[in-house]
Amino acid sequence: MTSEPKILATIGPASSSYEVIYELIKHGVSGFRINFAFGNPDTWRTYVKLVREASEGIGSVVSIIGDIPGPQIRTSVQEPFNVSRGEFVALALAGTQPPISGVNKTIYVDRSELFEMLKPGDVVFYGDGEVELRVVESNTNYAKCIVTSPGFVRPGKKLAVQGKELPTGFLTPQDLELIKFACSENLTYIALSYVRDHRDVLLVKDILHRLNCDMGVISKIETPSGVSNVEKIVEVSDAILVARGDLGVHFPLEQIPILQDKIINISILRRKPVIVATDILESMIENPRPSRSDVVGIYNIIYSLADALLLTNETAIGRHPVDVVKWARAIVNAATSHYREASNISDLRKKLPCESLIEKYIHGVVQLAESLDAKIIAYTKTGRIIPLISSERPRVPVYVGTFNKRIAERATIFYGICPLDLSKNLTELDDYEKGVEEVYKLLRRANAIRIGDIVLKSYSKRGADLYEIRVEVVT
Repeated sequence: MTSEPKILATIGPASSSYEVIYELIKHGVSGFRINFAFGNPDTWRTYVKLVREASEGIGSVVSIIGDIPGPQIRTSVQEPFNVSRGEFVALALAGTQPPISGVNKTIYVDRSELFEMLKPGDVVFYGDGEVELRVVESNTNYAKCIVTSPGFVRPGKKLAVQGKELPTGFLTPQDLELIKFACSENLTYIALSYVRDHRDVLLVKDILHRLNCDMGVISKIETPSGVSNVEKIVEVSDAILVARGDLGVHFPLEQIPILQDKIINISILRRKPVIVATDILESMIENPRPSRSDVVGIYNIIYSLADALLLTNETAIGRHPVDVVKWARAIVNAATSHYREASNISDLRKKLPCESLIEKYIHGVVQLAESLDAKIIAYTKTGRIIPLISSERPRVPVYVGTFNKRIAERATIFYGICPLDLSKNLTELDDYEKGVEEVYKLLRRANAIRIGDIVLKSYSKRGADLYEIRVEVVT
């Protein structure tokens, strides 16, 4: 195990078997996303069961993320069809028959609010931009559009209007039920779509508190207001997700890399894990090998020091889900090895806040371990050292054990952290020294540390202002 970004995968029809999920974990997936925009509770329960059985079978700690749709517009068509450049099509509210002349094809939508905001000249994107429409005329329940970028129209895709956001509340009744479902299944994180400002996040956290539900909150940055308010959103979130697909329909495409780097930088400096999603290995949805541009794209994400890559359609509906993960891991390994001595990590550390004693201690632990080429072994009861170590982007392996399986699962999205679940061996009453020794013994049994290796054992006790470092050679 080296210190590197994490790989997360989306479960779907292509990956909904024990054998495939087992292989995905085996080849480096540390967390799974369930997209609640598709499927039903029975399907999702099956996904959760399979992930937990496979992670138990392989002996790995794995997180599960429930992704709620949020206030979005979904399409429905009776049969898939192609649209050509210059062709007229209709957008219409489901259940209506709009009287539009010169139109033979209709895309039905589920939200009447769409027609409240549409004006002639507006650009409408289907999916993540697979089809582009320009509004010619609009009414209370339909719009006539001309196709400016052709493509294939399928049911269940999203619609977005460039530069505009749906004028609704943040949580739909369906979203609230999905949050309750995620709590009932004890998922690790809930991912919030279309977060506009920090109040949206606080609203969900209040709901989770009232439900007595211990889930982390991942805020997806994908709208103009989300970008404008990103600093406050990061402050109150447990993690951030850069949703490049939706960003790409609201901002000029040439701005997406700039926005991505900005969001990543803000998140790291606030010690919050940041995930990058959409079109990671899009070329492999159909093909067994990635395109060169996809490989370069992953390298650039790695160089920007993001915590994790999230594979979406590649593993949910793609033809080669296991090969996708193998390629992602190979590219991550190569990129991380290449930039390990690059100045970007050193430059980042100069910007990180390092004022409290614990922050200075962790900074020293990482620096010392790197100078000795030592593996870091730590134990935590609260999880507070995990973001501190991870944000340093350590260049050596880091193993963190805990008696609390929930803390271990949450750590699976943090850069460079290998979490170890010691809940079967330890309780909260066991001291830190015993915890570190349990981690050490587990790693020796797994042959993760070998004779001659240098290990740096880290002890920190909350409230006692006692921080220790012990350097040992494995014998």
